[in-house]
Amino acid sequence: MFAERWFYDFMIYAYALSLLFALADFFHPTRKSGWISYLFLAGVWVMQTFVFVMGLGHYVALSIPLDALFIYSWILIGFTLLMHLIYRMNIFYFIANLIGFIVFAINLFIPRQGSEELTHLLLKELVLIHVAMAMMAYAAFSLASIGSGLYLVNNHLLKQKKWNLLLRQLPSLGWLEWFSIWLVVGGTGFFIAAMVLGVIYSYQAIGHMFWTDPKVWGSFLVTLLYGWILYRWGRKQMMGRRLAWWNTLAILAVLINYVTMRSSDSVHHWF
Repeated sequence: MFAERWFYDFMIYAYALSLLFALADFFHPTRKSGWISYLFLAGVWVMQTFVFVMGLGHYVALSIPLDALFIYSWILIGFTLLMHLIYRMNIFYFIANLIGFIVFAINLFIPRQGSEELTHLLLKELVLIHVAMAMMAYAAFSLASIGSGLYLVNNHLLKQKKWNLLLRQLPSLGWLEWFSIWLVVGGTGFFIAAMVLGVIYSYQAIGHMFWTDPKVWGSFLVTLLYGWILYRWGRKQMMGRRLAWWNTLAILAVLINYVTMRSSDSVHHWF
């Protein structure tokens, strides 16, 4: 049982990484990020195929049902891989990847039948993965804010022609911008995955009450904010100093969102 759940957890992390690199490839197409995303997704499909064969042949007793959701997810990933191999269309690939991730997570973490012990185990694993991905997103956003702040300091010193020790210690403007924006891409990818898993968990744990949680709406706003930053950057409408200012100040939205989690109106203080 433990080995099987570890295997499923590995699949969901691999799927999240595929989604992350697909997001990066969508905003800034590169052969490397697209290929990494494709390899992770192909790995998930191979593992799903293995589970499908094992369950269909009754070689092992599985804790997840091979129902319509599992088959739909398996077929969707397979067609997505095939179509992306034939014709590269990043927006189609990303949306299909996101839908597949949602369906796969629902199939993996929402039990349709079984004991209360199994249900509790599934929800416990789900919330742990949700929190882990959210923390990785927060860390990435924080580091991006630091990098952008250093960009602004570096830019100011260069304009003032202050050739001091601090300026010599700082990396180039180009490197700081590259470092910060790709942390935002990674953070946004992890944050979207965390939100998907959080919605699934909340519906299982507290039902429709979760929509009254201000943390939920705050998370949607954070996603929209960073998505807007990435959209403007991807279209080359926000670069350099302006991009650095937005990345530096956007962390305030993350902090406000975290503070709402500690409020009495939020269900997030339960776990």
